[in-house]
Amino acid sequence: MKPKYQSVNGQWPEGTDEGRALKPTPDEAVAAAKRLYRFAFKKPYRGKFKITSGRNYTWPRRGEFRVNPDQRKGGWHELVHSMSHYATSRQFPNATAHGPQHAFMEREMIKYVVNSGWLEGKLKSKAKPKLPGDPKAVRAARVAARIKRWEAKKRRAENALKKLQRSARYYEKQTAPEGNPEPSL
Repeated sequence: MKPKYQSVNGQWPEGTDEGRALKPTPDEAVAAAKRLYRFAFKKPYRGKFKITSGRNYTWPRRGEFRVNPDQRKGGWHELVHSMSHYATSRQFPNATAHGPQHAFMEREMIKYVVNSGWLEGKLKSKAKPKLPGDPKAVRAARVAARIKRWEAKKRRAENALKKLQRSARYYEKQTAPEGNPEPSL
């Protein structure tokens, strides 16, 4: 292995087999790709992020950034490696694929991943709290509240129509032609 990649892969903690032993969940992989993109470019990606699988690489295609958490050998190593390739190709278009710019970018991304605690699961999403009590009772209460809101809207609409009809009658009287003038003495 070349010395520059010994220094790059040496950034992974001991026992992680250079980041391959630990595999991110699909949600973790998407969150990591978003944050690594922002880390590299100092701004968020404008398109959507989508999970992909099989032989697809982590790379943007047609406005979507496709993220493969099980790419090739899998694990955090491949995710960081692909993201560093993309960032290097955009920031240094004339650089070679595994040149010093790529080694620097990958080393910095590995430090960011390790220092952020992502290998310990800090990117895992929190479990959604369960609805208190019976879910059907909660939903029934929500429906009752919606009915109450719509009835209030109905009353406001009826009052507004009454006022507008009163105004219309007033203006009909004001604009009606005078049919029988009073006889003058």
